[in-house]
Formats: sequence, structure tokens, C-alpha cells
Amino acid sequence: MPRILRVGLLVAALSATLVACSGGTPPSFDPTGACTTDGRAPGAYPDLESLVPRTYRGEPPVTLDSGRNCTAANLGSLASLGISEVRFAGATWAFGGERAVVLAIFKTNGLNADALAAFYAQSAIAAARTTVTGQSAPEIAGRPGRRLDTETSGRTQTVVVWPAAAKDVVNVVISNDLPDARIQDAIDAFGGK
Repeated sequence: MPRILRVGLLVAALSATLVACSGGTPPSFDPTGACTTDGRAPGAYPDLESLVPRTYRGEPPVTLDSGRNCTAANLGSLASLGISEVRFAGATWAFGGERAVVLAIFKTNGLNADALAAFYAQSAIAAARTTVTGQSAPEIAGRPGRRLDTETSGRTQTVVVWPAAAKDVVNVVISNDLPDARIQDAIDAFGGK
């Protein structure tokens, strides 16, 4: 999977830019234990994985996994808000080359779309060779969303976040080198959840 879209999600999409995606699962990752280390694995949090769309444009994902981040390094700006753990689940679709999309959800008490959007924006601004090319506030499923567009080494990345219907859950679409119509298809795959 392209480095920019690894779904160890608090997904570092933008150059390490989704700072939260940091390689593989540490050998000591236990999703039922105290949150002392970041980690992810297929089936770690099946309840969260069940919230992720199962198809995108009629196709199943290449990967589906879930995990959590609890280190300050991977929580980034969320840690300054008093958030000490974020659980996530995400699925990845790859289309050849670096083109890919991740559909994900993040959950923790007090999490909102603005805080997660700020996490991605701050990560992008801090990333070497990444330029923020646009930020907007689209309405998605009747709820206020945030969109961040960036360019890194000639590749375009888009991150769209919006509140899920459930409290303390945020939906996320991360794309690399996909046109707006395909990004909209990814948003639509959530079906208003």
C-alpha cells in the first residue's frame, strides 16, 4: 500500500502526513489491554470495522483493519486537547501506482470533525515538501465537514472529515491522486452514517 495511505490510521496521510500511521503493529499490541502502545491489526476492534463501508464503487477493499493510537507522537494536536486514546478502523482500495483511497472512522470521547481536521492540517503544514493547496467546509449528510487538499512531490492528496451520525465518531476519506468524482463516491459509500 502506498506509504501516504497506510491505514494504521490516525492515518498519516500527508507526508508522514498522516503522522499516525507508523508502520506495522508492535509485537506487544493487545487491543484489550491498557493503551500504552500504538497498534493495529485486522479484527482488533470488530465493532469499529463494522462501521467502515464494505464496498467502494462495487469493489471490496484490499485491506481492512483497526487499532488505536495513544502516544503523544501519533496523537499530535489531539493530545493537546486532552485526548489520550483514539481508536480507528479503515479500509484501503488501491488502483495502481500511487492512486488509492482510504475510508475510515475514528472514535473517542470528545472527538469531533474540527479537531481531526486540525490534526491533518497541522500534520500537512509540518510535513516537508507538502503544500496545502486548499481548505474548505463542505456539508456532508447534513453535517459540517472539512476538506484539506495538498500536494506532495507532484501527488495530490485530499482528506475529508465529517461527524458520523453516532456521537464521538468521525468519518474520514483520504485519497491520493483521485479526481473529485471518485472522492465523492468514497463519501457516498458511507451512506449518511
